[in-house]
Amino acid sequence: MSLNSTGPKRGAARLREASIGLGLVLASVALCSFAGELLVRALSDDSRRWELENFVTYPERAQGRWSTMRPHPVLGWEPRPGHSDSNHGGLTFDAQGLRVHRRNARPPAVGTPPVLVMGDSYAMGEEVADEETVPAHLQDLLDRRVLNGAVAGYGIDQMVMRAEMLVPVLRPDLLIVSFIGDDVRRSQERVLWGTEKPYFDVIGNTLTLRNVPVPQPEVRPIDAFRRIAGYSFAVDVLMARLDLLDYWLDGQPRQRKAAHEDGRRVSCLLMDRLAGLGRANDANVLVVAQYTPLAWQSDSTRQFEMQDTHLVLRCAEENGLATLDTGNAVEAAVRAKNIDAYYTDAHMNDAGNQLTAQLIADAVK
Repeated sequence: MSLNSTGPKRGAARLREASIGLGLVLASVALCSFAGELLVRALSDDSRRWELENFVTYPERAQGRWSTMRPHPVLGWEPRPGHSDSNHGGLTFDAQGLRVHRRNARPPAVGTPPVLVMGDSYAMGEEVADEETVPAHLQDLLDRRVLNGAVAGYGIDQMVMRAEMLVPVLRPDLLIVSFIGDDVRRSQERVLWGTEKPYFDVIGNTLTLRNVPVPQPEVRPIDAFRRIAGYSFAVDVLMARLDLLDYWLDGQPRQRKAAHEDGRRVSCLLMDRLAGLGRANDANVLVVAQYTPLAWQSDSTRQFEMQDTHLVLRCAEENGLATLDTGNAVEAAVRAKNIDAYYTDAHMNDAGNQLTAQLIADAVK
């Protein structure tokens, strides 16, 4: 009897030891993973690194994307005419898709011809209220009607194409085109922010428009692995290092897919096209370079942004366009105070937009 009872006891003891061992292994793996996650986040300079959300789906960026914007067969997307919400104190577009500002203020002394501002989210005024954008402040400084035709997320290609649509209709005598360094890279991509867009191929020295009409956007569900592992910033970084972003971000707001590597050539040739637009419509053109907060937080990012912005400004000047580089003035202001005095999370705040508008007004005057 004793021999028969010893066997089950030993089996139970071994099973218990195996369970404890497995538990310790799993706990060790979990602890190492957590420590690795914290280490990767701590060593990164990515502004998103401490966010507690899925880095694949990026809900903050995806939320309401198509309530603010609508698909466009040529541009990829454009502001939804008449849209209004309370984000960041108020985001409003008029019937033409232009951002509204100074609704209750005294009309400017000069209403016609207007000034038209084109660009990306910096010019449109992402993360600030209608009254806090660069065009809103510029209208006060110039005492002239200033129209805001900028669109969040645009590359230089899209902003020039939108200018070609708006300038003949709005008839400005001054066209201001604002851009950041990343807009150069956006000009070589056929998928941007998870959405198809137009792009130009360079054949010889000629731009050839591709991917038009732009395919309609589609929502593609993500698999279980990305739904769970997407909350790990370390896995997100690993996927980029392994060049697996096509899978990792497929159909999601952060997805970017290049059509070619000629973004700089495209951007330079677009400056010639921009000059032609100004001549054809008797409008002066001012090309303005702006910078992200990372430019003042990372030497490598500053070098990258300045290489691309300086290239575009040089090409603009070669085509007879006026230029303004805001870099030195903004850097000096940031060093004198701190970055939070002029930037929100990823864009300029009201004070930063006031400073930019003042620089532009001084250049215009």
